[in-house]
Amino acid sequence: MIDLDTHLIGPEHPLRRELHDELHARPSLYFDGDIDVWHLAIVDGEAAPAVPERLRKLAAASGTGNGRHGIADFEGGRIKWELHTEFLTLTYTTAAADACSPPPAFARLRREFAGQTVTAVRVIVRNGKDGVVAQKTGAAFVASEVGGGDAEVHSDFRLNEAGFLEFFLFNRNLNDYRTGRMVRRLLEIETYRMMALLAVPMARETIQNLGAFDRRLDLVVRHMQSTAKVDKALLVEVTKLSSEVLNFSARARHRFGATKAYAELVASRMAELREGRVAQRQRIGTFIDRRFQPAVRSIAAAERRLDELGERVRLAGDLLRTTVQVQLEDQNASLLASVEERTRAQVHIQQAVEGFSVLAITYYAIGLFKVCLDSLQTLGADMHFLKPALALVVPLVLFTVWRAVRHVRTSITSQLRTPGSPH
Repeated sequence: MIDLDTHLIGPEHPLRRELHDELHARPSLYFDGDIDVWHLAIVDGEAAPAVPERLRKLAAASGTGNGRHGIADFEGGRIKWELHTEFLTLTYTTAAADACSPPPAFARLRREFAGQTVTAVRVIVRNGKDGVVAQKTGAAFVASEVGGGDAEVHSDFRLNEAGFLEFFLFNRNLNDYRTGRMVRRLLEIETYRMMALLAVPMARETIQNLGAFDRRLDLVVRHMQSTAKVDKALLVEVTKLSSEVLNFSARARHRFGATKAYAELVASRMAELREGRVAQRQRIGTFIDRRFQPAVRSIAAAERRLDELGERVRLAGDLLRTTVQVQLEDQNASLLASVEERTRAQVHIQQAVEGFSVLAITYYAIGLFKVCLDSLQTLGADMHFLKPALALVVPLVLFTVWRAVRHVRTSITSQLRTPGSPH
């Protein structure tokens, strides 16, 4: 690594060199003459397999990305490895041979990697400058001129006896660098195509589960239409259905998103081939488009239907919550009406009690006044002239007691209505 003079460029961002080296990540192998290219893409669950330490330490190895990508001489050939997010690729180049099985050295290296092979491709690079096309490419093969007519690619897109898909690349006028890049595009087309199709089982599972989810949602909606009240069982069912749809959607969305990205890469690499027609042959791009794009579109349709189902479940949940809210408001209104009725009855009772209280207080006050008069008369005072005035005192006492009780009630009511007043 170049040791830059930091006083000339200033302090470096910690990711500057790593981001800059992305321009040189995943370099191509360059080919000269007739060769065979063996390529594998390996997956291991949700993550790519680890690169063995022995491979990173090969002599004359040139690596980037902290050993995630590299090229080195390996047992009579050249080996290249690339560690992607979900898969790892191994590409091995050897001299041209007629055997359909990979070299033993490459087979032994494969056994050092955990995981499963999702793509196995063999690119047979041969000289086509004299217009010679191998007799093996029969009528079942599709073919295209690539690189503006400087090469020709043939394939039947079937697996051979060793499990490899074979491309025949007949080089007419490609130099070493263009040949390497052309082979790389062919390998990437097949690798990304297979990685995109990994979502097909998930799409089938989605279609099957969508039917069950739709039936359950329809039952919930019909039940909501047939009853005016929402019971607890309906709330539990909607909550359970919503959680199941969200969990399944989260699991499927990752795979569907990867398919979309891989399909775009396939289309990009196909455009970079710059295909031309070969007489009496279907073009490779047309073949792939007619057989690959329907699967991609079906995956996209499954994702779209899953999104629509999630939206329907959300709307049903919102409608259910609205119904519950309306029921609660009705219950609150009924409760407030009953409280108002009870309050009104209590007011009437209170008014009746107040009336009886006024009469009782007046009665006892007049009785006390009369007792006082009788006591004075017993002591010898002449009170006969005051007894006729007793009839005039009764209304006065009654009015005074009524005013006093009313004043007390008004004072208490005003204190209760004033905010912050002590109760």
